[in-house]
Amino acid sequence: MSDYLHGIETSQENEINMTIRPADMSAVCIIGTTPKEIEGYPKVTNYRELNQYLGNNLDGFTLYDAAETVLKESEGADIYPINIYDRAKHTVSVEKSITFTDKQCELKELDIQELVLKRTADEETTILNINTDYTFENNVITLELENAENITASYKYFDVTKITDSDVIGGVDENGKRTGLYKIYDIKAEWGIMPRIIIAPGFSSKNVRNSIEEIVNKIRGLSFVDAPNGINVPLVEKTRLKEINGIDLTGTNEDVVMCLPYVKRYNSYQNTTALKPLSPVLAGIRVRLDRERNIAKSIDNTVSKTIRGLEFPIYFDETDRNSDSNRLSAVGVVTAVNKDGEYRIWGCHSMAFPKDDGLMTIESAKRTRNFIELSIENSSFECIGENITQGFIDDVLNSINSFFKAKSNPLDRKTQIMYGGEAFYDEAKNTAENLSKGRITFSYKHCPLSTADNIKFEDVLDITIITKTLNN
Repeated sequence: MSDYLHGIETSQENEINMTIRPADMSAVCIIGTTPKEIEGYPKVTNYRELNQYLGNNLDGFTLYDAAETVLKESEGADIYPINIYDRAKHTVSVEKSITFTDKQCELKELDIQELVLKRTADEETTILNINTDYTFENNVITLELENAENITASYKYFDVTKITDSDVIGGVDENGKRTGLYKIYDIKAEWGIMPRIIIAPGFSSKNVRNSIEEIVNKIRGLSFVDAPNGINVPLVEKTRLKEINGIDLTGTNEDVVMCLPYVKRYNSYQNTTALKPLSPVLAGIRVRLDRERNIAKSIDNTVSKTIRGLEFPIYFDETDRNSDSNRLSAVGVVTAVNKDGEYRIWGCHSMAFPKDDGLMTIESAKRTRNFIELSIENSSFECIGENITQGFIDDVLNSINSFFKAKSNPLDRKTQIMYGGEAFYDEAKNTAENLSKGRITFSYKHCPLSTADNIKFEDVLDITIITKTLNN
């Protein structure tokens, strides 16, 4: 047919060009401690920035180790650190006699400040001069004088026991200043990105978990929280149901994953291997999977790049219901196991399991649902202020349905995150009164991909195969 027309023709364009832009779900916020003062709200994306903003990996502090672990596990991440260490609140003063061996004395405390050495001789006390009478580096005092007797040291140091739950949780003071966990909202204001993976390694009290749950629910994020070190599998099983002797691991939040045990990690700065929380490993793996595969891939059965050992043995046998790993999975706790010499993450459920056993208790499925919601909401921002017309309605629905179609393609393993979905306009919800007030409702339904939690094989012994084979 010819394109020729003797008459009038009108072309109609959609009123908006709305395209669903995937929400950023992989930025990580770490709450912890470092002796290096952090100015503003830096972003750590590589090892140069890690050293620039967080100093060195000193045992006793948590931020550097956690951020380094996330970087190693993810092979690239956007990390926003929040330092809760305040020298004005969390230090104590000490004065004590010290002894030297080969003119050296190592102080064991953390973040030594305001060091003063005094020597008493013939009832007279003299203050020693740094750099001439002694040097101080990496917590080691090296004496330059011949006489190493009767020397006292006074100084301040970081006392980790002074950090309370309220320091971690934080809040908003009367001047509107945010502290602790609540600084995550300042990060959003500073960078325009809301970190949606939150960890606070080493801080695992019920109060802290409750506050983390409140925030991740609000921002539709994800948190990995650590069970305290020093407890065993039977105790975890009991305290996931109720508090026992001050240990309370109860909780049913779909956006929070509990993990156990602490794991051994190598510290290249100090050339030591020590027990550290598991949560940074999970956060880093989550970021890596988001990039290499997609948001729907579970952290379950993924190899770790940093674990060198476990706090205590986790007996693992994927066919044994009584194995340590299965007992932890049965109460909704993710763990790490040694499989053929590789340490793997084992478990796919949030803390909502086992009280609930539905699709939304699977970490990756719930996070996929959050991702879909946020992607649609963020992309709809440009719709605010537009006129409500049929063209406007059609454009919004077409954009969402195109997004669903692209994310439901079973032939694209890297892209598929859902089984399918549909956006529609429900006239019953969009009454003349609501529309006249500028209130319009778009509805959609979808289903994220599930995860293989249990695979069952049926073994049938068929003795008729004997005769079938012989008769051939």
